[in-house]
Amino acid sequence: MEQNFVFQCTPLEPDALIPQVSQALEVRMEFVSRAVCPKLWAATDRLNRTKKTPAALRARRRRKGQILGLVNWIMALLLLPTAFLTPDSLLLSIAGGLCLGAGVVELWRYLPKTLGILSLLAGIFFLSAVLGDPDEMAILVYLAAQYLIVALASLLVRRRRDPFERAARKVLAGRDRADFAAGKADMQVIFSEETMTVNTSGNASAQFPCTDFKQVLETQDLLLVIFDKRFLILQKKDLTAGTVSDLRDFLKERVEHWVEIIDNGLLGS
Repeated sequence: MEQNFVFQCTPLEPDALIPQVSQALEVRMEFVSRAVCPKLWAATDRLNRTKKTPAALRARRRRKGQILGLVNWIMALLLLPTAFLTPDSLLLSIAGGLCLGAGVVELWRYLPKTLGILSLLAGIFFLSAVLGDPDEMAILVYLAAQYLIVALASLLVRRRRDPFERAARKVLAGRDRADFAAGKADMQVIFSEETMTVNTSGNASAQFPCTDFKQVLETQDLLLVIFDKRFLILQKKDLTAGTVSDLRDFLKERVEHWVEIIDNGLLGS
């Protein structure tokens, strides 16, 4: 008996799915690039033989960087005012400057918005102290200026967005011509033995032979089917007939390249 797999599509949630679509697009780009420039990629692979840092280790490093950044920033906040107000406090000035530098570097890398907000508050605090007692606290205006400069840089400097993230946003918003009706609530996708049928509102339908499938990328929540110079985004939760496990086996028999993507890593192909 022929088994059909049916997706009754629901709208995509861009904010939740951007990371997964971004990873899939990056893998797809690498796949195409490897096919076009195999020698260049062979040389690149030789240069990158060192094992990639595991996700858990990256997370620990990030947390450590955040904690060190905050600790150094707070130490600088305690040391620098004392150094500015106390004559002959060279050691305090050096220690405070080093702590501030280390704190800014770590927070700029891991918590830029937090750095901006904290520095803005510190700058306002020191300016208030100067205005409250200009005779005694005037020297702190230089310290306030330093914190305000850091705050402006952290809050106003726009960071370059990952190009794959930009592409993922474009795809999920339906503004990419390569995206074939992904996530439309009135769309139904049926996989049969030989074809994939896409039904939309108004009884419009289109059929695509399974032999047209070039690649399937699987993420935690999605299947991206590459076919006919386009791709179809399907959410696993929308599968109403059949199971994801059976569909995975079904497609692996019909697609030359199957790639599972978990946490920026490739589990299989």
